[in-house]
Amino acid sequence: MKTFKKYIAEGDTTAAYDMEKVIVAAAGGEPFVSKHIKKSKAVGDKIIQSLNLPTTGGSFPANSYSASPKWNKFFSSTSSGKAQGATLTPKTDILIGKKRISIKTGDAQLMSGGQNEAAATFFVAAETSGTSLNKAVKSLGKHINNLLPSTDARKLGKKGIKGNKTQLRKAGKFKEVAVLKKADDAHHAFKNDMRDLFAKNSKFAEAFVFEAMTGKVKFDDSVGTAEYFLVTDFGGNAQWHKVNKPNAYVKKISKQVNPDVKFKTSQIQLSSLKSKKNPKGKSGYYRFWSAVGVGINMIAEEYQEKIDQEYELMTEGYVDRVAQYFKRAWEKVTNYFAEMWNNVKKIVSESWQALMEFMGFEIDVDFNNDVSW
Repeated sequence: MKTFKKYIAEGDTTAAYDMEKVIVAAAGGEPFVSKHIKKSKAVGDKIIQSLNLPTTGGSFPANSYSASPKWNKFFSSTSSGKAQGATLTPKTDILIGKKRISIKTGDAQLMSGGQNEAAATFFVAAETSGTSLNKAVKSLGKHINNLLPSTDARKLGKKGIKGNKTQLRKAGKFKEVAVLKKADDAHHAFKNDMRDLFAKNSKFAEAFVFEAMTGKVKFDDSVGTAEYFLVTDFGGNAQWHKVNKPNAYVKKISKQVNPDVKFKTSQIQLSSLKSKKNPKGKSGYYRFWSAVGVGINMIAEEYQEKIDQEYELMTEGYVDRVAQYFKRAWEKVTNYFAEMWNNVKKIVSESWQALMEFMGFEIDVDFNNDVSW
């Protein structure tokens, strides 16, 4: 038995889909009468007349459109190497002549999709808004020494530590793991700078919302790209907005959006644990990492090898050079790290995509997704 709330939600969704057919019918498309919208023909006629839309040329777009090469590069890590499935659903809901229209009936989602979809929207927004990397790169410099190489939680403590961040926190154990707590603090400090982009950088927020609404870059301004928003209730009281570029309407919507950027950990899977009940061999242990920390760890190991080699020489009669050697060694280490950070800045300053990949971020759109259009 469905809950009443779920039943109502599904009814609203069906009615919203019916509204698209009602408007297309009123614009000269295939005739349609809705069982979910009272006097649907009169409602459709009212919308068309009030907005001075033509009564011919009503139709629907295809179910999917190919994503642009620029969009597909954000899906290179997937099995197909490009966007597929529901992510290719057009932003255009209906066509009236050549007008590509998105229909919004009451509160509706700004966008839906997985992490690749959100990441692509994020990076496109950063690029099209001309958002500077300077603050983020500077912030990374402050926290780089607290970031963490890929760390297997089975090797933490005497018996290993089982659970992801949420599970460890619920058990009151997360703060006890110093290396994870320190890295987490660094993640949050850097992550807060990312959030500031949405809260304080209106150009970025508007660019993000514009791409999420229209799919202009995603569908390369093809039929899949929406250029008009028709907002109506089920009584046919409608408004009409042209959204072929960020404007006052986009700005209004962007103020309702509060995205977040999340770090991700991965659960360790073991073939020895695979079974019918556990087909993937999940172990309950997780791997925690900061991508940038891997480079630091490798450098540290390299210098440890050099120190070990020099120590062997010192024990063979070169003890008098100990002080001089350590002074030179320390200078080499500090110079090496300074050079490394300059190289890091060069890499991550190329684009937001390079920065986020280097940090090991996976963008996840997490916000109040119901927008009042």
